[in-house]
Amino acid sequence: MPRGRCHFALVLGLQELLERDLPEVGALSGRYLPELVAGSMAPDAMRLLGKMGKYGSHFYTEDRRETWGKSVSGMFEAHPNLADYQNMDPRDRVLLMGYIAHLTTDEAFRDEVTIHVHGIEDWRPIIYGLWSYVDELPIVYPGVAEVLDRFEGRGEVGFIDRKTVSRFVRRARGWAENADPVVLEQIFLKMIGRPLSDDMEKHLAENRRRADAFFDESIKARFVDEAIARGRGEIEKFVSGAYSR
Repeated sequence: MPRGRCHFALVLGLQELLERDLPEVGALSGRYLPELVAGSMAPDAMRLLGKMGKYGSHFYTEDRRETWGKSVSGMFEAHPNLADYQNMDPRDRVLLMGYIAHLTTDEAFRDEVTIHVHGIEDWRPIIYGLWSYVDELPIVYPGVAEVLDRFEGRGEVGFIDRKTVSRFVRRARGWAENADPVVLEQIFLKMIGRPLSDDMEKHLAENRRRADAFFDESIKARFVDEAIARGRGEIEKFVSGAYSR
């Protein structure tokens, strides 16, 4: 699913929508912006560094269609203590908003982008190319790397360990600072422990070429709109107590 720069771009687009449509919520998430942006990386942090696996951190897997579209509700079903918005520390509320935004972005990416690749035998290079393309989404907020530097990495929010998130965010910081597809690919390969090869740029170009048939401006626009709209909808449900038992 999408990598760091895409998540940064979309969670900041979501922040703009929250400020407009849900001003009290947008004011809170704007006040604790480091939590929101770091939270958008938290599912991958808990998956990769926290060793929680895909379902344990994202609450869906690609091979279990019954989990599709249910990642946010699945998180609150697995961790009902996190649904008590009213009695939660404000920073923790915003961290969870970022977490929710990551999950809804992943769902929108599957439903609007990678759905067109399903059924293709040699799908992995195409997906890598699609990741690279959505990393080109503009980050509208200046100084995102410095925002990440202000994230408080102590304590836990239910199953989410802030120290683990902080470690991952430090590794992902370069995604906020660079827009060059080659540099972004290098950051990704380093993060997953894969050595950089001399033909890395060639492979990246080939992956993007193969992805061309499955991505265009209209698909990108639908993905962006859907990711932000889903994030807003799920955050509104979280804030309203819809997931509380």
